[in-house]
Amino acid sequence: MRREEFWVAYESRMRSQFNDQPHLETFLCEMKMAFAWMIQNQQVHLLESNGGLAAIFASSELDETWSFGFLLLPKDNSNRVPFWETLKHRTKEIGAKKLSGPIQGTTYFPYRFISESDGTAFFRGEYFSSVDEHDFLMVQKPSDVKYFRSGYRTTFDGIMHVSKPYYDGAVEKGFEVKTHSEVNENLFRSVFDMVGNIFGMNWNFNAMTADEVQAFYKSEFGVRQRMALQTLHLNGEMIGFCRYIENDSQTLICKTLGVLPKYQKLGLGNAAVYEMHRSAQEAGYNRMIYALIYDGNRVQQNMPKDDSIIFRKYAAYEYDL
Repeated sequence: MRREEFWVAYESRMRSQFNDQPHLETFLCEMKMAFAWMIQNQQVHLLESNGGLAAIFASSELDETWSFGFLLLPKDNSNRVPFWETLKHRTKEIGAKKLSGPIQGTTYFPYRFISESDGTAFFRGEYFSSVDEHDFLMVQKPSDVKYFRSGYRTTFDGIMHVSKPYYDGAVEKGFEVKTHSEVNENLFRSVFDMVGNIFGMNWNFNAMTADEVQAFYKSEFGVRQRMALQTLHLNGEMIGFCRYIENDSQTLICKTLGVLPKYQKLGLGNAAVYEMHRSAQEAGYNRMIYALIYDGNRVQQNMPKDDSIIFRKYAAYEYDL
């Protein structure tokens, strides 16, 4: 299938299925960029079969693990198993021994399928999907499943109370959080230099160049919001960052909280959590979304759960071929 035809079919299906979602255009813009990056930087095979669509890709034709992305299962349930069997067969023909996904080239772009939802509208940065996709892929018996979740709080007092001791102790050791209302190129480059060190070992991470990532996030450059980014410093050295997106005038999305590996397990992530919420409260936000958190995230395991609401759960899958 030609690349142009594949993208048109994918976009048409997503528009038809999610036309009521407020962030649909932003999502499709991100997906178009992800598709172009995948085509340019990966070995890609596009599949159309039984009314379904998928891309299978890897960094090299010799890789033993290939990934699937831009997956749209056939609308007719009776065609889903034949479609999946065709996808697996095509991947095995390449020589792969494992299949993982859903992912759109790299974890820089939205990924994961929804496994549970309370019906809340998609926020910016989520991959649009339906629970029935997760249900189908679980029936196909994955060898491993990675679980994630998104939640929110509408009161910050509890989280600030439990994280304040971490913050106070860190400040005594030279810890500082700087809040930025917009991101320029210099700040972006400083943060980008840390990304590979912090997240390079994450599941299905594929590196992108600074120019490629800058092109992806360029719509955020120069856009002022009450909190766009916080940089974390220890004795004058930048050691991490927190990235935010406004979902609406009252809701701030915490997209990423990262600390360099050599400074992890020192309570500095927990210290950053305090200043994150204090700053958000001071800026007038009354709702914080914690986006797409991996279930094994250490910082979240130390934070109180009773005043947060988990409204979405997600999964990503690996299959032995």
